[in-house]
Amino acid sequence: MTWLTDPWATELVTRAGLELVLLGILGGALGVFVVVRGLPFTVEAFSHTVLPGAVIASALGGSILLGGVVAGVAAAIGIALASRAAHTADETAIGVVFTGMFALGVLLAYVLGPLDRDLSSLLFGDLLGVSRGDLVASTAIAVLVLGTLVALRRPLIAGSFDRDSAEAAGLRPGAIDVILLCVLALVVVVSIRAVGTVLVLALLITPAASGRLLARRIGTTIAAAMAFGVASGLGGLYLSFYADVAAGGAVVLVATGLFAITWFASPRSGPLAMARRHRAGRPVPR
Repeated sequence: MTWLTDPWATELVTRAGLELVLLGILGGALGVFVVVRGLPFTVEAFSHTVLPGAVIASALGGSILLGGVVAGVAAAIGIALASRAAHTADETAIGVVFTGMFALGVLLAYVLGPLDRDLSSLLFGDLLGVSRGDLVASTAIAVLVLGTLVALRRPLIAGSFDRDSAEAAGLRPGAIDVILLCVLALVVVVSIRAVGTVLVLALLITPAASGRLLARRIGTTIAAAMAFGVASGLGGLYLSFYADVAAGGAVVLVATGLFAITWFASPRSGPLAMARRHRAGRPVPR
């Protein structure tokens, strides 16, 4: 029992653990829609568009998190507007806004001065540096995001699988896309605090991918993804504590390991399931 309880003896680790539980729930719930809609590149883009807001906030002595949120939401609106322009694909709009925002952040960092410790931690995260204020902000964003997903679950699910039918039913998938991008920007900004821009994609993609290996229905897939997200966060925290390695990298490695185990033991498409079907003479599903 001491092996389980020792890491929680300090307030730093306790705050980090609570933050990872919140991120696991958020990443699992939202990550399923990211995977289903094919938005991994969007997540990667958002992780870089927060730079100008963070640089300005750092220069003014304000909250890095708040600056990143403002920049992320502005990028989400810019992507939505650019994608509606004539002959502009979604990927093109994301590329234009992503590179423009990142270039602006680099320019501001050069003009306003060198990056300080807080700002440079955006690259690789600073999980043990999560303050009480950060935890309160993460909780507020978690409530907002989860409430939005619950309120918009019907049009969100319909637009994710059959956009034409959603439009025919009057569900306005275009407006839902804008809301989803804004929500995604919020979650990416909060996640960056824990694992940095380099690894943030894994928090939203890997648990969701693991959940899809086990479940068929969207509700059970989201529940499984949330469970994988929380397990990855807490498992990575224990690994970081006892192996004395970077917390962000440990969380992502545990998430990747859980995905590998889930894929291997998957009852539908894993090697064990295919071997059983082969021995039974049944066709392997495609």
